[in-house]
Amino acid sequence: MTQVSSIAGGVTHGAMAHPVDLAAANFANAILTVVIAVCMTALPVFAHILHPGFGILSAALLAGICAWRMPSIAIVAIFFALLYQNFFVSLAAGYIVSDDDFDIIRGYNFVLLSVTWLVTTVTFLAGWQQRNRALDPFVKVLIGVFAVLGVYFLLGFALYGITAVIYLRNIVTPLLLFQICMLAFVRQSIRLGQAMTVLSVLVLVCGFVEFFQRDLWLELSNSYAYWERAQGPNYVTLAYDKAFQESGIVQTGLLDSFSITLFNSPLLADYDIRIMRLFGPNMHAISFAYALSFLATFALYRGRVMLAGLLFVLLFLTSAKGPLILFLLVGMSWTLFRLFGARFAFTCHCLALAAYAVIGILLGLSIGDYHIIGLMGGLFEFFANPIGLGIGAGGNLSSEFINIDWPAAQAAGRAPFAVESAVGVLLYQTGIFAVAVIGAYAWTAWRILLIAEKTGNDLHAAAALGLMAMTVTGLFQEEAYFAPLALAMFMALAGMIVGASARTGLLARPPTFS
Repeated sequence: MTQVSSIAGGVTHGAMAHPVDLAAANFANAILTVVIAVCMTALPVFAHILHPGFGILSAALLAGICAWRMPSIAIVAIFFALLYQNFFVSLAAGYIVSDDDFDIIRGYNFVLLSVTWLVTTVTFLAGWQQRNRALDPFVKVLIGVFAVLGVYFLLGFALYGITAVIYLRNIVTPLLLFQICMLAFVRQSIRLGQAMTVLSVLVLVCGFVEFFQRDLWLELSNSYAYWERAQGPNYVTLAYDKAFQESGIVQTGLLDSFSITLFNSPLLADYDIRIMRLFGPNMHAISFAYALSFLATFALYRGRVMLAGLLFVLLFLTSAKGPLILFLLVGMSWTLFRLFGARFAFTCHCLALAAYAVIGILLGLSIGDYHIIGLMGGLFEFFANPIGLGIGAGGNLSSEFINIDWPAAQAAGRAPFAVESAVGVLLYQTGIFAVAVIGAYAWTAWRILLIAEKTGNDLHAAAALGLMAMTVTGLFQEEAYFAPLALAMFMALAGMIVGASARTGLLARPPTFS
């Protein structure tokens, strides 16, 4: 007989179970999981229209109940909310009363994440004496990083107010997801593969419809209303005027603002190849590209080659350099892992990432790339003040960002403060203690690679290599760390691997390359 063990956890193979029955039950479980995730994402958005209290209460209750009783579904719901919440916000944009309501509604995915983290953590602490002690090093690292961020947040909130709250959310999202997945997977066997496949197929549908039928996508998703809310009227923001001053290209409407040169690179500007940037259901181009890079990695190294190929095509069409380079770097180093082992792959991957960083910085300085200019601004200010200025200082969300004189910054070789670079912004905000945050990512990647050495699992190796590459990519993009679908996705996968390895006893073995 076939016994369903959990909605997202797959099917227990009984003695009389037929493979077709098992596949059908697993597929039904995956569909049901995604349906629940849709409800958890959409209901708070539309409940907010009735009353803000209903929205917040429904988001917190749904997240709490799901995290308590169905942790596997809670994880999928978080992923779905990060991908699709803004799609539902867009559908509801015409009924949103104020800009404040618009900002609050777009924060409900963080409410889902935070409440899930709180319930998961309280459950873990309630069984502290019976905890799996193989997790202790990771718990200690998380406590240390959270303590550092807490101190710098208090300083930043006193100085910068709501900007500090937004940056704290962006910085802790990868850490919260890592902890949620680690604690959920150490408690029980969880299988998310088919649910993630369903999410990937939905992403493909949205992405290709947007690429081939842009007008239809904008109409179906009510995107004009969303972007009017998100960007503000042009006569107020003067966004098109600023774009003309920076690029020399006249923009006359929303679609013009989506048009970029191929890979948005000055190196390719002379070829005058223009492409319409994809924003995806999450309405953020770079974050969408990182999501595609992660989903393609997840599919490829689980053996879903056709799905990974389609995701890669869509990734290429997003014309985003960082996520594409990330995917290719992982592929090359994984090949070395498979041929020559973990030690050789780790060494070559580190060398490749070092070369990527050095070449990227030197090339960026030579062409006056905004990201490198922003990184240099962060490094300059770090050496001037290695203690840091508090979370919320600088960055793309700073109120001073729009006042940056980019030609002057390019001439000086640095921005007046850290922007466009996650590493630069962290150094600017938390000073020397940024090493604790960035070091936590690198250390986690190393531990995952040790696990991959023991298991020989392709996905484990790809997760470690991807997390290492994401850590370096933070030099060149603020979104690499702070967009919720970038570093956070790889940290979530790392948490799954750590939790499952601790549960099976694998993590208790001495961590060393053979």
